[in-house]
Amino acid sequence: MNTQNLFDLDELLNIEQLYSTEGLFYKPFFEFESKFASLQRYFLLNLKASRQFILESKTSSIITKAKENSSELNDIHFEITSSDIEYFDNFIFSAMLTQMFSLFESFLLEVIESARIEMNSDGAIPKENIPLANRYIKWLKTVAGCEISIPSQTWATFDVLREIRNRFVHGHIGKVPIQMKSKFTEIKLKANSISLTENEGYVYIGFKTIADAVKQVELGFLGRFS
Repeated sequence: MNTQNLFDLDELLNIEQLYSTEGLFYKPFFEFESKFASLQRYFLLNLKASRQFILESKTSSIITKAKENSSELNDIHFEITSSDIEYFDNFIFSAMLTQMFSLFESFLLEVIESARIEMNSDGAIPKENIPLANRYIKWLKTVAGCEISIPSQTWATFDVLREIRNRFVHGHIGKVPIQMKSKFTEIKLKANSISLTENEGYVYIGFKTIADAVKQVELGFLGRFS
């Protein structure tokens, strides 16, 4: 990874493109493709910048201590560095998972609006005690008549990623729910298999899972309205 410059075109061009449209122009899908790719770049930028910052902070702390400055300054510097080492990753990974779900939910609402226009209908979205994304896709299937096939394993992954996001935000919040244990283990093993840290794996799998779900929504929408 280039630690001298934040912008590296070759690095950006090598980012795996997880979602691309089928080429038929419907605004929600083209906008999602652009936003999703930008979010991937934003994640890499934040990860690169934070790690470079931590590296420089550690180096500065060593130099400050070697110069035998005041113990108060050394203590302050140590506190800054140690706090950032402990918390920066949580801030980045929780923000990414939150942004991913927010982007996905906003996308689904835009698809619903497009479906309403196509059907010349304003069918309401019922309030149910299920995640927003589930409600929106249920509406697209039952009201708009889109054939959207999202496996139960995908929904289970979404549930685990929400749990992980909450753990990043709130810290350790008890044992892993029994129904999620196998999926937690599966995600950790997947991260290891593609040479990512556990936290990087959570984000990568989040990107991949949402991209796959969006593709299924696109295919169902095009099958119904194109």
